Amino acid sequence: MKPVVLQAAIALLLMQCAVAQAADNDAQIKRGEYLARASDCTACHTATNGPLFGGGFAVSTPFGQIWGSNISSDKQFGIGSWSDDQFVAAVRDGIGKNGEQLYPAMPYDSFTKMKRDDVLAIKAYLLSMPPVHQASPQTDLPFPFNQRWGMRFWKWFNFDKGELQNDAQQSAQWNNGRYLVEALAHCGTCHTPRNLTMGMDSDKALAGGDLGGWMAYNITPDKQAGIGSWSQQQLVTYLKTGFVANKASASGPMAEAIEHSLQYLPDSDLQDIATYLRTVKPQPDKQQSQPRDSWGQPSTALIALRGADDGTRNAQPGVVLFAGNCASCHGAEGAGSGTGFHAYPSLFHHTSTGAADGRNVVSVILNGVRRHMRAGEVFMPAFAPELSDQQVADVSNFVSQQFGNPAAAKVSAKQVKALRQDAKLASPPIFSQGDKP
Repeated sequence: MKPVVLQAAIALLLMQCAVAQAADNDAQIKRGEYLARASDCTACHTATNGPLFGGGFAVSTPFGQIWGSNISSDKQFGIGSWSDDQFVAAVRDGIGKNGEQLYPAMPYDSFTKMKRDDVLAIKAYLLSMPPVHQASPQTDLPFPFNQRWGMRFWKWFNFDKGELQNDAQQSAQWNNGRYLVEALAHCGTCHTPRNLTMGMDSDKALAGGDLGGWMAYNITPDKQAGIGSWSQQQLVTYLKTGFVANKASASGPMAEAIEHSLQYLPDSDLQDIATYLRTVKPQPDKQQSQPRDSWGQPSTALIALRGADDGTRNAQPGVVLFAGNCASCHGAEGAGSGTGFHAYPSLFHHTSTGAADGRNVVSVILNGVRRHMRAGEVFMPAFAPELSDQQVADVSNFVSQQFGNPAAAKVSAKQVKALRQDAKLASPPIFSQGDKP
């Protein structure tokens, strides 16, 4: 009987070990899912309307398009056959499976700060997802940018390798916020200006970045140029929903970051992000003489136009276009309409219309807004198919002059044409007035 008892005990022990191992694996996968959300892997590695993590998203750069790779569990086209070390090297060091240098469109200059265990948790999550058996388009940049070995020189000037270490003088919340901002969410990738070699300018960290068709605004605690006038809760609400009344509504790349990533983070993480951002070095901007959300007031220009003769109307093309395309949602005085999640935002006291650069106003008019949120969908139609370059310039300048920062009311048809071209190069589709949310 004793051998039977011993065998039973061994079997029970092995079963307990297997259960414990399965629980550990499940916990790692669950954490990996959270980390993949926080790192916004979906944004660059999933094509519009394509299978999750199947690649095929085009990242537009000044040098050409860089295609997001397939990072699904597929063994031929994805990461299914990658070792742990190969995956970590790609994410943190910018080195591909076969030793090739990766372009920094993959933000490894931020991801290098991630913990190795966190990178492997993301890998475990990706391997738990269905494989996508398709090849991503090959990145084909013009010479000399197609010479990947040149990235070694780029790294020499711009890449500081190494995990982010906690600051013992700061709270756990501050350190977590820093890890989220600097590593996982890689906020600096968009919000930090670039130097001559297209690396992040560390002396101007989070001072605002040029994304071609969009401006990623200053998110330092400077009171005029940044978020110094925002309360802690306003920051958290914006990161969670993309909207704070009489302050800001997210569009463009920021709307995508909120849609795919930030809205899924626990409120405690968003609080930690806000806590950290409120302590970074303020970065002033001489162009911003007052907070962006303090500009503007209700306008009577549209009311004054009623009953005017044709000559007066023709002399004010912006107000006529505003009346026909904008006023039904944003109101004749620009005060917005509706309440709560689906409110149409006010055009004054808004960070986009209050910016000294009118680029985001133009890009919103051209591209519209569509944020898929857990609470519902936020939608504004795009007017690129409806309005000419000159018409977009006219209505943009009217909005900036009447409701926002008059310094931005200098947009030309030529500038609109360039921004329209940027929109065509981007992967997300343009939503016209005929589309239904």
